[in-house]
Parts: sequence; structure tokens; C-alpha cells
Amino acid sequence: MTAESARYSGRVRGLFRELPASGPLTGGTAGVTTGEAVALDRGAWVRFEARCDGGRIVECRFRAWGCPHTLAAAALAATRLSAGTEAPAEAIAAIRLAGELGVPAEKMGRLLVVEDAGRELLENCARVQ
Repeated sequence: MTAESARYSGRVRGLFRELPASGPLTGGTAGVTTGEAVALDRGAWVRFEARCDGGRIVECRFRAWGCPHTLAAAALAATRLSAGTEAPAEAIAAIRLAGELGVPAEKMGRLLVVEDAGRELLENCARVQ
């Protein structure tokens, strides 16, 4: 393990390596909506895409640019939103993602970008009937 990789928890490294739920949705645009946020000063951009039905997320994917913490958090949030096993607001909560991924306080702003993109997605999905 290098000094650089030691800055990231095993969970972050695993998610960053595999990036589950990354890439665009496939299979048409019916019921598809997005949520996006950017903070160039923090080096982070996140875009979620979700297929919604009756205001609920059926499938969620993401695209992002940023550090491994940003990408790992976006992957975890998208996976949880797709699974629908917890409240959507909990799935995207930056403080929860940071604690679970072992993100240092100085990187919290990047996870707030993930949360902001997720909040926009949830607002837009609520409008899809």
C-alpha cells in the first residue's frame, strides 16, 4: 500500500475500484430524471440519473468527476437509491456517507456536492408520475 492509498479507507478503495451504478441509464427515457451539482473550487461534479415511477426511484446511476471519496460516495448513494431499502434522504446524507466511508473533515465539502445532486434528483423524481 502506498502512502497515497493509505489516505483512503478499504471501503472507499473498493467502491472506487468497482464504481457500481456508474454510467448512464439505458433502455429509453420514459420516467427518467436527473439531479446535478458542481463545486469546481472543490474539484467535484456529480450527476445522478434515475428512472422514476410514481415518484419512487426504480433505478439510479451516476456520473461524477472528483477524488476517490467523491466517486465512492456517489456510487454508494446511487446503489442505495436503486435498492430502495432505506429512506432516500438517508441514502444521500453527506454526514452518513462520510462516517461510513471514513472521509476526513476537510473533504466534507465534496460529499455535500453528492448530497446536493441527490436532493435535486429526489425533488425531480417526486414530479414524475
